[in-house]
Amino acid sequence: MGTSKGYLPPTGYMWSETKRAVTNMAKNNFSGNSIGRAVSNFAKATKNNGFARGNKSSVGTVGSKAVGFIGLVRTIGLENALHEVGLSHLVGKSLQEIYFGLLDYFSEEANTLNQVIANQAMQELMAEIMVGVSEVEAFEQILSSLDGNIFLRDFLIKFVEVAFFTNFAEKINSLCKGIEETIKAQEQIKEFIRIQISNNYTIEDLKDIDWKGKSGKDFVEKKCEEVWEIFESWRDSNE
Repeated sequence: MGTSKGYLPPTGYMWSETKRAVTNMAKNNFSGNSIGRAVSNFAKATKNNGFARGNKSSVGTVGSKAVGFIGLVRTIGLENALHEVGLSHLVGKSLQEIYFGLLDYFSEEANTLNQVIANQAMQELMAEIMVGVSEVEAFEQILSSLDGNIFLRDFLIKFVEVAFFTNFAEKINSLCKGIEETIKAQEQIKEFIRIQISNNYTIEDLKDIDWKGKSGKDFVEKKCEEVWEIFESWRDSNE
């Protein structure tokens, strides 16, 4: 994950504190507490800057489309779900065509950094789901078996990862001594983000949500805000 070119990051004292916290991760061998302080400062700084608010809106659009489609596959099958969302042209196509067609359907037009981050988060999650899948039937079976709550949680995990590394990938790379150390640091940061969200994410009833309407987008935005709050309220474990 790299930094988006042409992007001017936020400024101000909270952002300066975040950059110092990122530097301190390397000084502390990317310990859990040092990562926690960096991600927590990042959450506070981006919320103060308005970035979190914009990202929340983009995540709401992308996430609600994907969760809604997965629910349709579970209830009426892949072919009928494609017809239902206006993707009839993908019926009978190859797995690759269906996969990329769905990614295009889930994604927003990438006019802003927020939209780019939300789209990339969905692409990374779907790529993980597709590992080892070579047939349309297997793809349908996987989508049918997905739990909408878990899928949404994993999407928000990816979203936080992409947002953080979009801002700090190059800095982290410069602080590490070689590619192996960089990869290890990235994995430690991702693991911290994953554990914090997984341990604090609230599972809710999705069955009465209209994913085609505003309520679906509003629900995903609410869950996105809760995820930001997990990191805003993070405290050192004093290990």
